[in-house]
Amino acid sequence: MSADVQQAVSHEPSGSGALRPKARLLRTLGSDLISSDKVALIELVKNSYDADASVVLIRFHGPLEEGKGRIEVWDDGHGMDVATLQRSWLDIATDTKRRRPRSDGGRRVLGEKGIGRLAAARLGHEMMLVTRMTNADEVKLLIDWTDFDREDAYLDQIEVAWEVGAPDVFSDSGAAVETFSAAENETWHHGRGTVVHIDRLSRAWDRDDLLELRTALTRLIRPRPGTGSSLASAEDAEPEFQVILELVDVEEGLEDLAGPIEPSSELQTPHYSLTGSVDAHGSATLRYAQQDPPLEQDIGVKQLWTDEKRSPQAGPFDFEINVWDRDKTAIQRTLQETGADGAAPSAKDLKGFRDTLSEVAGVSIYRDGFRVLPFGESGDDWLGLDLRRVQTPTRRVSNNQIIGHVFIGADTNEGLKDQSNREGILAGTAYSDLQTLVKAALNELETRRYTARHPKKEPGESKGGLFERFDLGEIRTALAQSYPGDKRLIGLIDEKNRDIQEGVTEVQNVLSRYSRLATLGALIDRVLHDGRTVVTRLKNIARFGARDLDKKNLTDSEKVTIAATAMSDTTNQADLLSSLFKQIEPFGGRKRGRPKEISTSDVIDKAISILQQEADDRGVELVREGDPVAVKLDEAEMLTVLINLIQNAIYWTSTQPKGTERKVIAAARLNGDSSLSLVVSDSGPGVAEGVRGHIFDPYFSSKPEGVGLGLSIVGNLVEDIYEGQLILVDEGPLDGATFEATFRRRVQ
Repeated sequence: MSADVQQAVSHEPSGSGALRPKARLLRTLGSDLISSDKVALIELVKNSYDADASVVLIRFHGPLEEGKGRIEVWDDGHGMDVATLQRSWLDIATDTKRRRPRSDGGRRVLGEKGIGRLAAARLGHEMMLVTRMTNADEVKLLIDWTDFDREDAYLDQIEVAWEVGAPDVFSDSGAAVETFSAAENETWHHGRGTVVHIDRLSRAWDRDDLLELRTALTRLIRPRPGTGSSLASAEDAEPEFQVILELVDVEEGLEDLAGPIEPSSELQTPHYSLTGSVDAHGSATLRYAQQDPPLEQDIGVKQLWTDEKRSPQAGPFDFEINVWDRDKTAIQRTLQETGADGAAPSAKDLKGFRDTLSEVAGVSIYRDGFRVLPFGESGDDWLGLDLRRVQTPTRRVSNNQIIGHVFIGADTNEGLKDQSNREGILAGTAYSDLQTLVKAALNELETRRYTARHPKKEPGESKGGLFERFDLGEIRTALAQSYPGDKRLIGLIDEKNRDIQEGVTEVQNVLSRYSRLATLGALIDRVLHDGRTVVTRLKNIARFGARDLDKKNLTDSEKVTIAATAMSDTTNQADLLSSLFKQIEPFGGRKRGRPKEISTSDVIDKAISILQQEADDRGVELVREGDPVAVKLDEAEMLTVLINLIQNAIYWTSTQPKGTERKVIAAARLNGDSSLSLVVSDSGPGVAEGVRGHIFDPYFSSKPEGVGLGLSIVGNLVEDIYEGQLILVDEGPLDGATFEATFRRRVQ
């Protein structure tokens, strides 16, 4: 480079500086972090709650049009002085509430991020805040939010002003007295409080908006538990926090939306109800009630969490779940029982009941007495109940049938944290564990609801397996006796019977294939998980081996050692892959011809090896007992039976308390009539009397995530292909449940 060019280059001096956010950042944060105007108002109500207010009054002044109107939020909390205003209100993202998680009155504060005041910036263009502490001067703060919209202004260039003077609004005869008296509230704390005036609204408010706000406020405060609830206590008799909605100078037809906000009083007579408390280890104390037939039951302690490797990161918490049937008969019965005259409800009444239920249905979450949005909002199915019902429609409930409340505490559930936009809880292990526990509790209700709706039927005369009915032998005998000389007729019957039996054989093969596929599907996830682990190890062996071989100054002997070690490790991983493939190999298709002779012990050992990891994860011991029996049954069909029965036993055994025996035994027994019985016995809780008549029903399952096909598949396979039976034995080797699957054809 020439000297002239070098002289032309200017070198800027080094230095340091500070980040200077533009003023419009404040408005941007208000729009992005506060997801809606409804949420913004709720944030202001939460601020009042944190200030130990006993009452909050939200007043809308019309016209409720963009750029016009006003919203006022009054409370009787402890108020602020100038120091508190600067520290807690003007300091955006302050950690004051995080450092002091309890209010002066002992409430667990709801805001921790220090951004709730941005709600006022979202709602309107101008704000005046008036606040007073007891026996103190009154402080008035004025903010024009449009100043923050200037493109050329930085945040530190926008100044806000406050005034300090003698009490006026919150004086003994000030506007606060008039306001709260007009609202017919005489229990408010005089001489203190805060009011936020928000003028020139950012958007128009119509009836739908106000109705949505009122509904949200109705469900904002923790509902008082229903009569007889195990969660009810003396402190639930009177609310400690009240919200009132007022509408002034608004258009006609909105007046009915004004008035005190009460916890929802609709649908006070659920068809089914479950209340309980879940501890930090996932153990729950439960109480159940239903209308028809009338029943109240203390279920006692149930272990909802079955992962032996770790404790849940959600809990302790309380809950109340109420469920309604939506069919005509159930709704008619409810309306007649709750109606004043007991008259039969009209079609309009039925529709009104369903519409009301749909409007408020969902499972809400309350943290320290205040609702966490959007849980429980219309359309928010955070538990995936609708999808569960699609998979098992006869047993599961949908989101529009349930009104549930989950009560958590911030101090006891530190992993359940709000999202930044003030709606929802951050996804993570704690949130996932909460979903698992709530669905496990709901499963207890669903199981009892199913038995109430499907009473156990008296067993009729056995008709044998499904395919025993497809036989014309009795008709042929009768025709041969009636028409002994008609060989053509008898021949036609014999020909048709052969066609039917060939069709039966084909259908049996199809049934066998579907049974294999159902079991294979359950194994695929495990094979993929373990297979990916092996592939990752193989990649690492190749990568690290290549890296080591590229090192300089290696002798030939050292290179050979590195290569031999890599090949040995590769062989070990290949053996693992081979074992995974062997697990699913028997399900590749039913082989033609007579199956080869196999040992029952080998098949049981293979089933145990497939499920060993799941058993270890749940802290369950798997044991094979008994002598081996040589049989010529199809190996895949035996594995289908064993895997379904053992997997079922593992789950129920894992629900037993820690420290008790958790064991599953699998055995084979050759019977005197040459049939073979596969026996699976466990030390679990056994099968409850109320569900014994339903456990073999398709799509019935007592497991929270059960599909209800395992026992049905096993039963169909042994009955329809092997003319056997699947039974629940009253007494088995262990104290839990014992199932026997008996094969009667083609055993040896």
